[in-house]
Amino acid sequence: MYLEPEELRSNMYAHIIDEITEGDEQIVLQAIEAAVEEVRSYLRPRYDTEKVFGAEEASRNALILENTKVVAVWNVIKLSNAETIYEIWKERYDRVIKYLEGVAEGTRTPSLPLLTDEQGKVKIKARFGSNPKFSHSL
Repeated sequence: MYLEPEELRSNMYAHIIDEITEGDEQIVLQAIEAAVEEVRSYLRPRYDTEKVFGAEEASRNALILENTKVVAVWNVIKLSNAETIYEIWKERYDRVIKYLEGVAEGTRTPSLPLLTDEQGKVKIKARFGSNPKFSHSL
């Protein structure tokens, strides 16, 4: 598993998670699974998500791991009615989603393995464009 429930402790105290989920670890596992899939959906067009989320321990990308934790905690927080916690985590979640949108657009480039085809060639969809035609005379 890419992210273990115990690892969420670096983002939220375990007793708060236990209180929100009423000690049901299945809720935490489902929140983590949904978080991994959400982050994966932003990375999938450009990066080899099997390698990214197949990594273990120290070989995991620290920023992607941290962002996945934020999304997982957000998934747990949604069950809570504590407004102060909700606002803080809503802000963090929105920041993560903005970052992931930048990754999906190609304006942010984390150090992750690129998506390759069977021959090992990088497989990224190229986009081409130009500025509108400009004329000096009317």
